[in-house]
Order: sequence, then structure tokens, then C-alpha cells
Amino acid sequence: MSNSVTIRVPARLHLGFLDLNGDTGRRFGSVGLPLSEPETIVTLSRSSETIVEGTESRRAGEHLSTLCSHLGIRGQHRLVVEQSIPSHAGLGSGTQIALAVASALRTLHK
Repeated sequence: MSNSVTIRVPARLHLGFLDLNGDTGRRFGSVGLPLSEPETIVTLSRSSETIVEGTESRRAGEHLSTLCSHLGIRGQHRLVVEQSIPSHAGLGSGTQIALAVASALRTLHK
């Protein structure tokens, strides 16, 4: 049983394609392209109390709480957001931090 896990997730560009005429049968399709940087890095460990620190700690803490509740994971954690993708820059910061926290939680509690 691991006591700590570090997860790195890349920024991404989301490219959406529209077919407003509906000629293809689909009105929307998209593809996401990962970038080598910037990236989000989170470290999650078991703890005697829940502590969330670092950049984007409010958002990351909300994801941690929601995921623990949804997945039925009990116990306390220390979550450190060591680095995060800039918000509102079109690089998927919100999605990527959610995925990083989810991945860390599932890896820690295999």
C-alpha cells in the first residue's frame, strides 16, 4: 500500500469542429492535443487530517472532497498542487486538475 503518489498531467488544446448544416449527421466533434508544457503536478498522501495546499488549492480541494464522497473513500489526505496550468488560458486547466486529483486518488487507493 503506497502512502504517496505524484501525478503529472499536460495542458491540452481542445480543437472543436462544427458542422452547422448537419450534413455529416453530427453537429459537433473535437480532438484534444496534449502539450509538453505547462503541466499540472499534484502529490496526494495519506494524512491524519485533510490538508490541501499550493496553487489552485481551492479547486483541487473541492475535487478531492467530491471524489472521496462519490467513490466512498474514507480517511484523510494531504494534497499538494505543486504546479498548475494557468487558468482561463484555453489550456484545459479545470479539466486537467480534476483528472490529476482523480488519478492520484484512484492510484493511492488501489
